[in-house]
Amino acid sequence: MKRQKEKRMKSFVNRGNELLQKGKQKEAMTMVEDGLKYYSNNIISAISPYSAADAGLIVTALRHIANEVEVKNAGAKELADYLAKNVNAPTLTEVQKTRKPNMQ
Repeated sequence: MKRQKEKRMKSFVNRGNELLQKGKQKEAMTMVEDGLKYYSNNIISAISPYSAADAGLIVTALRHIANEVEVKNAGAKELADYLAKNVNAPTLTEVQKTRKPNMQ
């Protein structure tokens, strides 16, 4: 059986850098903000819905993943620190659904 090649999109950061080289700073920042929104929405979609009681587990897991990504990718921490100060992070909205217990 032939393995299908995984589709990957071009890096938001690389596309932003290309725009910066062309002198398009505003468009570059928008590109990076779009990337932040893309990854944030995908992560939220992957973990939703979740139990409010598990929120601490989710936070711990995401921090652990972030730390591992920083360690294994040179420059990731520096870029993340820069982005935290200079890019508008998207506001994430959550919908909490509660179920009434079955009282029979």
